[in-house]
Amino acid sequence: MSGNESLERNILRRFNIGDVPRRSAAKYPDLTSLVFMGQKITFAELNRNCCRMAHVFEKLGAKKGDRISFITHNCLTYIYSWLGACKIGCIVNPLNFMLKPNEIEYIVSDAGSRFFFVEDVLVPQVQKAAPNLTHVEKLGIIHINAPDTEVPEGWLNLNELFASETDVSEPMVETGDDDMCSLMYTSGTEALPKGVMNTHRSFFNTLLSGAADLNIRKDDAALLSIPLYHIAGKYLLLEFINLGCKLVLEYAPNPMEILELTQSEKVTYWVYPPTLYQILPSMPDFDSYDLSSLRKLVSFGAVMPVPILEQWKKLLPDSEWRNYYGQTESGPLGSTLQPDDFERKIDTIGTPHTGVEIKIFDDEDNEVPVGQMGEIVMRGPSVMKGYYNLEEKTAETLRGGWLHTGDLGKFDEEGFLYFLDRKKDMIKSGGENVASKEVEDVLYQHEKVMQVAVVGLPDDYWIEMVSAVIVPYPGVEVTEEEIVAFAKENLAGYKVPKKVMFMAMEELPVLPSGKILKRELRERLSQQQ
Repeated sequence: MSGNESLERNILRRFNIGDVPRRSAAKYPDLTSLVFMGQKITFAELNRNCCRMAHVFEKLGAKKGDRISFITHNCLTYIYSWLGACKIGCIVNPLNFMLKPNEIEYIVSDAGSRFFFVEDVLVPQVQKAAPNLTHVEKLGIIHINAPDTEVPEGWLNLNELFASETDVSEPMVETGDDDMCSLMYTSGTEALPKGVMNTHRSFFNTLLSGAADLNIRKDDAALLSIPLYHIAGKYLLLEFINLGCKLVLEYAPNPMEILELTQSEKVTYWVYPPTLYQILPSMPDFDSYDLSSLRKLVSFGAVMPVPILEQWKKLLPDSEWRNYYGQTESGPLGSTLQPDDFERKIDTIGTPHTGVEIKIFDDEDNEVPVGQMGEIVMRGPSVMKGYYNLEEKTAETLRGGWLHTGDLGKFDEEGFLYFLDRKKDMIKSGGENVASKEVEDVLYQHEKVMQVAVVGLPDDYWIEMVSAVIVPYPGVEVTEEEIVAFAKENLAGYKVPKKVMFMAMEELPVLPSGKILKRELRERLSQQQ
C-alpha cells in the first residue's frame, strides 16, 4: 500500500480528537460553538482556527508524537492548540496554573516536551524554572489578560504566530486510535505527579457516554468553568463540540461571573463541585439573577449535601440533577446517579457509565459480596493507556485487567455504588478504621457548616487522631463544642473528631476543580501541632 493509500485508509476509519471540530463544522457551520470574553466563535471558525494552529506547530518543526506543554487558564488559544496539535499527531501536556517553579520543572521535564507555551500572567513563575528546562527547544507566551506583558528574550509569541498563519486547510497526518493525545499529570495528592496517557480512542468512548448518561442535547448551552488542564474540562469541551452545543467558557471559576453568564447566555447546563452550589446562593443580589434557563445540573467530586439540594430544588423545581464519579485514569468515566434516583439515592454515586464495568475487590483482588467494602476497580475502553515512563506503577494500577482506583466503595442490593473514602484517607484511630468521608457526610448536615475536611493527625495515644477542619457559612459563628456534640449524636464514639479547627474557605488547599488536597492539609496541620 502506498503512502497516500495508507493515509486515505487511516482518515477513512480513524478516530482522532482533532477530527471532532471538522465534523461538527460540516453539520453546524454557522451555529455558535464557543463564547469567551465577549467573543462568539462559530463551529466553522473553530475548525479553521484549529487547522491554523496545527500549521503553526508544523512550521515550528513539531512532528507526530512530540509533546507540547501549556500552562494557562481557560482560553480559546489553548482549545485551538490542543485540537490543532491532535490533528498532526502531537500530544498536549497541560499544567495546573497554580504550580510552583519546581513543580513546573518536574512535569515538563518528565514529559520531555519540545515546546512550552505560557500565559502572560504566569511568565514569572515559569521564568524561574526555565533555566533548567534544557530539553525544551522553544518557549512561548500566550497573551490573554495582559497584552502588554513583555515577551522574554528568545520566547515565541503564540498569538502573533497564529494571527499571521493563513493556511486553514485540513492537515493530513496519519494517526492511530490508540495514540496518546494528551498527557495529564495527576494532582500529586499522594506523591510525585504521574503522567496519565489518554488516547484518541479513550476520549471517543467518553463521547459515547455523554449523550447516553448526561442527557447532553444540541439545544444545551453549558458554562465551562472547570480548568481545561483537568480531564473533566476536556471531556465536556469535546462533548459539547461533538454534539453541536454552545459552550460558554470561563477564564477561571468566579461565582459572580457564573451568575452573570448564566443569565446573559441562557445557560442550561452546570457542572460544579458541591462547594460551588453552596457558595452561589450567598453571593450579593443572588435573588436578582434570572437562572430559569438552567435545566440540568451535575455535581462531582463529593456527594451533594441534602440541605443544599433542597435549597436548589426550591429555586429550580423542574431541574434534572446528576452526580458524577470518575478519574483522570478512567478518562474520566466511572458512574453517574441519574435524576430519577437522585433524591432517593443521594448518598450513592449511581451506576456505571455506558461501556464501563465496575467491581469491588479486597486486598487480594477477589470480588467481595454485595454490601461489603473494598477497592473500586473498573475497566472499559476509556481507561488510560498507562502512566508515562512508569511501567511498574502502570502494571500495579492495571493489574489483572482492572483499573485499581485507590478508592473504597461498596454496592447495595440494587446495584448502586457508594464511595466510602480514598484508601489513603482511611484513618487508623485507636485500632479502628474511620472513613474520613463518613465523618464529613455527617458534619455537612450541620446547618452552620459550609465546607469540611476530615484528616488523621499523628497522636501518641490514638496513633491517628480524627480531626475536622470546618469552614462555617459567612457571618455564622460555630464552636468546637457544637461540632463535637453534633458528631456524638450521629456517630460512634471512635469516629467523633478529637480535634476541630476552623478556617476560611480561601485558607483550604483546594484545586480549581474543588478537590481538597488532603495530603497538603495534613502536612500543614501536623506542622502546627
